[in-house]
Amino acid sequence: MHVSNILNFRLSARLTTAMNEYFNPDIKILIVDCVRLGRFWNIPDLSAPYWRLYWNNAKGASVWFNRKEYPLTPSNMMLIPPDTHFSSVCRGASPTHFYIHFTASPLFDGIAPQVITLSPGEEMIETVVKASRLLSKDKPDSMRISICAMALIFGSLNFMSGKLVAQRKADPRTGMAMKMIEDGLSSPPSNSRIAGKLCMSTNAFLRLFKGNTGVSPQHYSRNKRIDRACILLHYSDLDIKQIASETGFCDRFHFSRVFRRLRGVAPSEFRKRVP
Repeated sequence: MHVSNILNFRLSARLTTAMNEYFNPDIKILIVDCVRLGRFWNIPDLSAPYWRLYWNNAKGASVWFNRKEYPLTPSNMMLIPPDTHFSSVCRGASPTHFYIHFTASPLFDGIAPQVITLSPGEEMIETVVKASRLLSKDKPDSMRISICAMALIFGSLNFMSGKLVAQRKADPRTGMAMKMIEDGLSSPPSNSRIAGKLCMSTNAFLRLFKGNTGVSPQHYSRNKRIDRACILLHYSDLDIKQIASETGFCDRFHFSRVFRRLRGVAPSEFRKRVP
């Protein structure tokens, strides 16, 4: 083999290895929007299984978490992790509220419920203002809006790098099992089927999964199915019976019982709580 070809092969192999080691945040945008706030934003509990990024163009609104008020102002942004129980308040004024709801890689799942106030630089403020203007047009440019949203999401998550995200070095088979579960929410795979795919006995798989995640595969599957149901309730027109089917429940009554037990409210009530 020619020397230049050997060098190119080695460089390509190193690049491939390095690329495979990069962290993939797996961001999925659920919604990007701008609304004029009013008393409709006075909501007691907005806990949901997705991230929120907020910015307001004027004072007058805030969120409450653990009996502490976090005002929204033009000079700050607010990042709220999934399943944070917080309330929103708008007092009299009607600021324009820019918000993004999104999901991220399971490696972010371990972040404790909290409200994170960010002090963004000029570039992020310019991006959010640009996105707000794009959204106000008669025919919004969805591609440009999505690019702005991604820039804001990555910028906000970057504030947390090295502080809040603990990348767990789990057995890769656990990651494969988690993906199988998440890919089969409408028809959950059995433990024996997952174990077979991993060339493991069922008992060995159960020990491995719980040892790496702290929960059983059934517990993990149930939680992910309810998380998916929450997103469908907020971001689809499917009725509750259809959502029950889409998330692997035998009927809407069983689904509603499990949903209420995990989320504290009925699916129909949860559907109304969209900020």
